[in-house]
Amino acid sequence: MASAAQWEVVGKSKKSKVVPRTLSKTQKKQFVDKMPRIDANAPVKEDKTIYSAFLEKEQTDQGNAASARQSNGSSNTNNAKKIVVQKKKKTDQDLKKLEKPVSLDAAVAQIDHRELESVLSQSQIMFPDNQDVWLKDLASYLNLKLEKVKDTDATFKGKPQGYPLELLPASSQKVLNSVVKKFSNMTLDHLFYQFVQTLLVESSKDQSTLGFKIFLQLLAHHKPDIVIGKTNQYLELLKTHQNRPSNCLLILWAVGQCGVKNFKSGLKVWLDLMLPALEVRQVAHYPVEYLEQLIGCHKKKDSAYGVITLREYFQVLDVVFSPGFNLSGDLRKSLTSLYPHIKELAHGETPSQNLRTFFPSYLARINASSNQAVKNEVLDCLVKCLTVDKQSFSVWCQLYVKHLSASGHLLEHINHEWSKLASQFDKKLLQETLRTFSVTNDEMESLDRGNREGLALCQAATKELTTKLTRGSFPWGYLLFLLVLVLASVVVYDINSSSNLRSSRAVRFLEHYGILALLEQAWRSISTFLTMASEWIKEKFPVYSAYIRETVGPFLTLLWSSAKDFVIAAELTTRPHRALVLEKAVDLYHWVYELSPETWAWCYEALIVSWQVVKDYTLWIWKHSVHLVLSFYDWLTIKISEGSLSKESSGHF
Repeated sequence: MASAAQWEVVGKSKKSKVVPRTLSKTQKKQFVDKMPRIDANAPVKEDKTIYSAFLEKEQTDQGNAASARQSNGSSNTNNAKKIVVQKKKKTDQDLKKLEKPVSLDAAVAQIDHRELESVLSQSQIMFPDNQDVWLKDLASYLNLKLEKVKDTDATFKGKPQGYPLELLPASSQKVLNSVVKKFSNMTLDHLFYQFVQTLLVESSKDQSTLGFKIFLQLLAHHKPDIVIGKTNQYLELLKTHQNRPSNCLLILWAVGQCGVKNFKSGLKVWLDLMLPALEVRQVAHYPVEYLEQLIGCHKKKDSAYGVITLREYFQVLDVVFSPGFNLSGDLRKSLTSLYPHIKELAHGETPSQNLRTFFPSYLARINASSNQAVKNEVLDCLVKCLTVDKQSFSVWCQLYVKHLSASGHLLEHINHEWSKLASQFDKKLLQETLRTFSVTNDEMESLDRGNREGLALCQAATKELTTKLTRGSFPWGYLLFLLVLVLASVVVYDINSSSNLRSSRAVRFLEHYGILALLEQAWRSISTFLTMASEWIKEKFPVYSAYIRETVGPFLTLLWSSAKDFVIAAELTTRPHRALVLEKAVDLYHWVYELSPETWAWCYEALIVSWQVVKDYTLWIWKHSVHLVLSFYDWLTIKISEGSLSKESSGHF
């Protein structure tokens, strides 16, 4: 404790001032160096994958371009280094130009499955929870392997379906398929859309895209309906690139791979995505070629029944036959030849039950402003509806007043083509329908109600068709049969009423006009030919038969003995099996009999009654047949011995 003498005043003097201390440059530098520092860490680098190779390449190209645009203020040493680097680059580019282009077939065939497995295992180790990267790495690897191949045709025109995936070795395809099978359908749909976008991006940069195309084919073949769930997205993608025909072709080619293995999916893709693309003139050829290849490669089309809706079918009909649709002549001709297949698929597996739903739409498309080609096609389809599906008549009666003008054109068409269509129509149904139309026409004319356009045409066609139906066709066949029967009866009566065959009017008629002499000459020629043929057979048959026996006889003998041995061996081999089948058949009989003994008793009684009826009628027919044969024999005997067929009567002839 301080003493009292040592107390000091603590504080500042009012007059005292703190003089600021100035630091030298050296002291400032030492002060800054001694201060604590906070160093910023570098950003975390992403793991390298094969998929990022394209980004590195792109960054390298951008860096080279940026270095080329640097200012001229650099030193002479840097300029010299740049010149050396540019010379090296030019040398590398020249060497690349001198390299021979690699064919796609050879490059794809050289892809080794061991390398694919290595890439896959590396990706699985680095990204065990991110399976999408596995497929992306594999696709990027394929693309890098095919980087030196020149991609000349985006759609591989003229190549078979499945090209170039089919060139990939089977072992490599097995590796890729084993990976694809592990993914869900939703993931595959998403990856397919991502690969299509990547395909467009790389193609716009003039980079190789063959690896991505092969992977798109692989996904489409594994899951043919991979595009169906994202149809709207692909339509938007087509609209976005509609001013770039090359990109549109790439999109259409990619989605079209779904039809290589599955006709139903391919047809659905064509209707949803390729049919609207026909409006783009630069790519209109591809949908037509794709449909032609799709229908030609798939023979069984049963799975596609019901895919084409009513609206889509009539959209195709308008495209094919409407002159307002902008299609070239060759494409329209090809599409017209493919239209019957579309119509058959749209009508379904049972047209007799489906055409009634098409009838109203067909009838609504006939009007005064319709194109003649459209009108002819629609009229033919309406006739098919009426002849195949009888329920279409009732639908027509309900729509008659609403579509009076169209009904008039249909009636006129049936009336004009009645000679060809008469055998196809159910005349009873048509006659009842025409009677209903006649009553409706009279009511409309008397009451002056409704739409009278086409009423006169309907009345005229209805009257003419009714007349043709009631009049019927002339029975030419019945008349010809009747004439032949009458002529034969007259000839027989003439011969029987004459004293001999020579004196009958029929023979004298034939003799007077030279027909009898002509018949005799023909008979002599036939007799001469038959005599020559008989003599040739008598002379040559022994020779040829002996030659055939010598040459073919041993083979026939061997064949016969082999056949006998085979039958004996088959009988011995199948003896236990036949015994087992017989035993099982007896058991089956007893089992079926125990199910319903009354039914078997009834069947037995019915069989006995049927047999009795058949036996009685057979005996009755046999008795009458014998009686007729005996009567004919007696008549023939009398005629030969005493009548006109006797020797005395035939001697005069």
